[in-house]
Amino acid sequence: MRIQKVRVEGFRLLQDVEIMLEPGSTVIVGRNNSGKTSLTDAFERFAGDGGAKFRLQDFSAGIRSKFFEAKELREKGEDPGKVLSALPRITITLTFAYESDAPSLGPLSAFVIDLDMNSTTAIVKLEYAPTLPSLQQLLDVAEAPVGIDARVHFMRHLKEAILKAYTVQVSAIDPTDPANVRPFEGTTHLNALLQCNLVRAQRTLDHVKHGDTDVIGKLLSTLFKTASTPTAAVADQQLAAQLKSSVEAIEREVQSDFDTMLKALLPAINVLGFPSMNDTELQPETSLNVDALLSDHTKVVYTGADGVHLPEGYNGLGTRNLIYMLLQLESYHKLYRARPTRAATHLIFIEEPEAHLHPQMQEVFIQQLNAAVGKLSAKYPDEPTWQVQFVITTHSSHVANAAPFEAIRYFLNQQPVPALGRRTKVKDFKKGMTTIPEPDQQFLHQYMTLTKCDLYFADKAILVEGTTERVLMPRLCEFVDRDVDEEHKLVRQYITTVEVGGAYAHIFYPLLNFLELKTLVITDLDAVRLDTTKDRKGNDRNVWKKCPVAMGERTSNAAIREWFRPAGEKADGEVEAKPAPDIDVKTLLAKTDVEKLSGNRRIAYQVPETPGSNVCARSFEDALVLANPDKFELADGDNQAEDAWEIAQELPKSETALRFAIRETNWNVPRYIIDGLKWLSEPPPPAEEYPPVVPPVHAGGEAAA
Repeated sequence: MRIQKVRVEGFRLLQDVEIMLEPGSTVIVGRNNSGKTSLTDAFERFAGDGGAKFRLQDFSAGIRSKFFEAKELREKGEDPGKVLSALPRITITLTFAYESDAPSLGPLSAFVIDLDMNSTTAIVKLEYAPTLPSLQQLLDVAEAPVGIDARVHFMRHLKEAILKAYTVQVSAIDPTDPANVRPFEGTTHLNALLQCNLVRAQRTLDHVKHGDTDVIGKLLSTLFKTASTPTAAVADQQLAAQLKSSVEAIEREVQSDFDTMLKALLPAINVLGFPSMNDTELQPETSLNVDALLSDHTKVVYTGADGVHLPEGYNGLGTRNLIYMLLQLESYHKLYRARPTRAATHLIFIEEPEAHLHPQMQEVFIQQLNAAVGKLSAKYPDEPTWQVQFVITTHSSHVANAAPFEAIRYFLNQQPVPALGRRTKVKDFKKGMTTIPEPDQQFLHQYMTLTKCDLYFADKAILVEGTTERVLMPRLCEFVDRDVDEEHKLVRQYITTVEVGGAYAHIFYPLLNFLELKTLVITDLDAVRLDTTKDRKGNDRNVWKKCPVAMGERTSNAAIREWFRPAGEKADGEVEAKPAPDIDVKTLLAKTDVEKLSGNRRIAYQVPETPGSNVCARSFEDALVLANPDKFELADGDNQAEDAWEIAQELPKSETALRFAIRETNWNVPRYIIDGLKWLSEPPPPAEEYPPVVPPVHAGGEAAA
């Protein structure tokens, strides 16, 4: 059995989100402050060892107004039940999936309340909510002092009142009849059902101001405590007993030595009048605590030459971090097996595993995590396998791209809505990528892995066709920022530049739509004309050849053709797709800025440097020449575009890029790039009212997708 789906409501940025969990590892990606840590904190508050400790600030900004609504209802004398239902609450709804032929459901059986023999789901609701008796202390507040706003005064009152009035409430919901609910007293059933642990991002491995810290060594004490419990595995108990027996033997030897040494000191002590007739005889007793030995006096060292071993702190942070995480997992694993009643599932959150790990180690970690689970379970061949699911939050493109698409959940921090504030939307790759043909999915995954693409974490993106544009992009942005106000300068925004080429840019369109990422696609006009040439046998054949724009009949650029594909002809990602229709150069040059927009995306290709002119470039290189004629000794005239095209044919791309990125300090950016980057610098349009997440409908035992 496993957790199939999680729905979080009312907690910080997670006002109403639904997350599907994979059987093994689910990877949470997204920009900073997009709600990834909030997901971890929500589970830790409900199911962690410390118990629920929610505060007023933990309630989503969009639901805090319900406190005022409930207060007004109470002041009007409304029914207490109505007042209670109006108050905000923080909720996690877990959908468990189990096998119908399972011999035992263990702790989950108490939450299976439906009568459908074909059902294979159970729904558990965790709620941080008030109770009827608490309404008075929660909503009745003295009049605000003079000069203090009444709403502010009420909120200050709530900060203390919530801690007393709210409690964790656990219930089971019938998946075939949501009205059928079974409440539970306290959290005993929840604690038996779910074990939740966290490997935090801040692991204090680099705190060496007060000498070498032995963070890894201290974990051995935790492992010993778990192995010493009566419900631990037999092999673990035996190991703990052997360790304790060894320590007791040391105790006896130390006591014997101390006894001899103390008796040798007695003559000197007698001179000082001790012991007197009223004093008892001294008897040494040394007690060695195994926990203290392991926690305070046991260190992990690295084997060195000639018996000189290196302390834990002498090794690199990356190696220590990896060892620490593995020992933490082993500690949680043994804790799971040592429980008197094992949890139905074990949920482990791993925050930012990339801390201190080099890129290759990051990729290996995410790829081999599930294999490590198998290795740990193999130590207990006579016991059931470890029922564990991992939720990994990361800011690393190496970790994110090493995970399969179906395991990725993208947290999108949407633009604030008035009265609701910021809010997270969860984008499920398992659902969203189904519209993309399988070959294109494979291409995107392999491309993003190879190029370490960080589209998941950027605020905005620029897709460029070639190396020249990619190398020059920082300089291009710098020049455009001169005409942009301070707030919207590109240099202040996290923008990623991805080199995709004109032949592959269109494959990214569905992914960019899915990510809702504001993206500028910079590509080339690539004008071609029909020409006749001879084949090997001397026969005439028609081919499309490169040519200046003035001579061009159509574009050969797949990204442009796909962009302007007629509406309704093919949706993004449709498997059976005809090639995009040809489009002539004149039509492209007549396109307006509005026509170059598609949702959050805009395309930019060469246009005349002077509006209304017929002089237009075909590629970035000749656009650079036309924008900077003095740098290339380009003369005016009717054939200026053709001359620029000829000059561009002789320009070495890499050398040109370096020349204008480093040596040239004052030059003009081609107009089509200026227009595109200025559009990109602008903030996205205000978000509309967020549609609520539709509650899942369960029928016949199938959880709604």
